[in-house]
Amino acid sequence: MQHLTPDSADLGILIVAHGERGGRFDNARVLELADEVRNNIGNVQVEAGVLKGSPSISDAWTRLKSSHKLIYPFFMSDGYFCNRILPRKLAQEIDHSIDALTMLPPFGVSEWLANCVTSALLQDIEQLGLKGTRPPLLIAAHGASIDKQSSKRTRQLADKLKRTGNFGRISCGFLDEAPHLSDMIGEVLPNTVVLPLFNGLGSHSVDDMAKLAKSAPESCHFVTPVGGQSWVGDIMTADILKALHWWGAAEAAE
Repeated sequence: MQHLTPDSADLGILIVAHGERGGRFDNARVLELADEVRNNIGNVQVEAGVLKGSPSISDAWTRLKSSHKLIYPFFMSDGYFCNRILPRKLAQEIDHSIDALTMLPPFGVSEWLANCVTSALLQDIEQLGLKGTRPPLLIAAHGASIDKQSSKRTRQLADKLKRTGNFGRISCGFLDEAPHLSDMIGEVLPNTVVLPLFNGLGSHSVDDMAKLAKSAPESCHFVTPVGGQSWVGDIMTADILKALHWWGAAEAAE
């Protein structure tokens, strides 16, 4: 990965996640990703903090000694929570005004996401002995009862996957809005591959998917949740490098 110039040493990145509830409980995944991004980028301070659990947002923010701090939301959608609630919570945690925060687009809207998901699914399909069969795909996502941006982003990803021609029927199901995963899972087509579109290894990606799998046909295959896959740190690095170069260009223009 590209290392930035010494001028970037005064930049810091705060990776923010919700915090795991269930599953591994300990937020180890987001800390692993922060380590990976830090090693990839070089001269930029990188810390991670969570809204629920440890490390806290305020502690992570305090550890960033940089004069300029950018916030990278490790969330799957740019909906109501990420755009409205998250900035307010962050401002409260670090005692800053919302206007003083520089928020980057969240992980789930990365321009590299669809390509990485496609490559990972093709590897999963080969390992399952289904290569060349174009198996059906069910994208399992959170959804929301009051904001449709989460399901909109999920369907946009599904459309990109459809255009690759590598999969059979692609459908989307949600935990918190229709069509509900619990209603769909018992009627999926044989050899359906289920992709959990969650960014951590907590209650949704581990506990909820384990419960869902118990109701699924034996021929249904659950693959690793997106947030637990090996390429996630590379996407985060690319997103952050893009933002840092944008920031550097903006600074130079002033």
